[in-house]
Amino acid sequence: MVLAGLDVGTSGCKVVLFREDGTMVAQSYREYPFITPQPGWLEINPEHIWESVLDALNEATKKSKEPIEVVAVTSHGETLIPIDRSGKALYNALANFDTRAHTYIDYWLERENPYNIFRITGMPLHGMYTVNKILWLKDHCPDVFKKTWKFCCVEDYIIYRLTEDQPVIDYSLAARTMLFDVVKKEWSGKICKLAGVDPQNLSRAIPSGSIAGTISSKVSGISGLPKNLLIATGGHDQPCGVLGCGVKNPGEAMYGIGTSECVALNLGESAFFSREMLENSFCCYPHVVKDSYITLAYIASGAVVLRWFRDEFGFEELEKAAQIGGSAYDLLLKEIPDKPASVFVLPHFSGTGTPYLDEKSRGAIIGLTLATSKEEVVKAILESLTYEMKINLDLYERFGLPINSLRVIGGGSRSRAWLQIKADILQKALIIPKTGEAVALGTAMLAGVAKGVFKSFEEAIDAMVSFEDSIQPNNSYLQNYNNRYQIYQLIYKDLLKVNRMISDLTREEQ
Repeated sequence: MVLAGLDVGTSGCKVVLFREDGTMVAQSYREYPFITPQPGWLEINPEHIWESVLDALNEATKKSKEPIEVVAVTSHGETLIPIDRSGKALYNALANFDTRAHTYIDYWLERENPYNIFRITGMPLHGMYTVNKILWLKDHCPDVFKKTWKFCCVEDYIIYRLTEDQPVIDYSLAARTMLFDVVKKEWSGKICKLAGVDPQNLSRAIPSGSIAGTISSKVSGISGLPKNLLIATGGHDQPCGVLGCGVKNPGEAMYGIGTSECVALNLGESAFFSREMLENSFCCYPHVVKDSYITLAYIASGAVVLRWFRDEFGFEELEKAAQIGGSAYDLLLKEIPDKPASVFVLPHFSGTGTPYLDEKSRGAIIGLTLATSKEEVVKAILESLTYEMKINLDLYERFGLPINSLRVIGGGSRSRAWLQIKADILQKALIIPKTGEAVALGTAMLAGVAKGVFKSFEEAIDAMVSFEDSIQPNNSYLQNYNNRYQIYQLIYKDLLKVNRMISDLTREEQ
């Protein structure tokens, strides 16, 4: 049997088909553009997402000679798509790292103790969570708010479009709304009441790896997808990746290197709601594996910073890649210097992730001279993203949450040069799964659990996950990196005032 994992990301969607032993059968990908009406705003046309999903599913299905019986859906978190009773999107999707709702932190501070909110929702206060985007719609687009039948995230929106039935969301993604009680596993009456959101306007929450419905005859007819194709809940993309890279035990973590960077640490069966976690903006919410919890350390702008550099300054590489049929990224990374860069990049192009959760922070390139080359800036991007993540991992260690192993996934994991930089700075071995598509693999595993192919998550891991190699730290530049890490830790705080003035300036001039 072929199991399908549908991964709907911020900048594109991917469908990967796997056999029950983890062998990849086929894959397809479709990209869709961001819409940025104002600085800090990040939207996606929901129809572009839907059309891309259909195209990718259809292409992958045609590539497979074996029948597909079940597909599970995973997506990025926090994105809001309001739909009416006909299923029509009433507004562009407000994407996960859209910063327009940052002012609603004060809304919550005026109504409830942040620690109480954290102990219910597992989420530290932040403007990115779906509930704050709903509050923004309520205040700025009241007609849209009143017409909304369901406030969807991406997973439940796509499940609804595929089945043309009730929208269904899994526990892990529901938690990213900041409306979900992560202990009781239900929409929180208290938080919904404080937000003025009727739980009836939210999707039905069920466990990951559950059958959500069957593809509608209409969608099957227009897409060419098999009739009676089962649609299952996957989950938030990060915990799906944790499952897909074979994490079983507390202390094991996934390091996702994609549009954003994320380390997802398995906490085991017990939720962890310490005040130190809250003060440093770390969340705690349901894993896609039953009766387990995870926490995340993340950088809002990860490889998307390298994408920005490619698009704005990599004209030669883009042109050459088009000519030879290669990757502009590979060409950019090919010439980076061996020595650590003496340039630093503050990668806050979409605000920060943990531990600051500061939407007003901005990106910066520091240490430029007339001798600075394009290649050194590229290396500085790779290094600085790793310094940023090291700040988070050092905090985990301080809280008594040691990380015993890091399994690397995502597009960035395909670059051995970047992985070596990360291993050298973090001083941790990076384990590489055989498939770089761990999010899709974890999602396919959930499809297998939903279908009954596997009796347990442990059985799915044993059957489908294997490892290719590991990258060991090289100590040749250890002291150089330690010195630079000390400098990097000063940059955010030293630029804090300036970045906030710049943020306020651009908002005032809108």
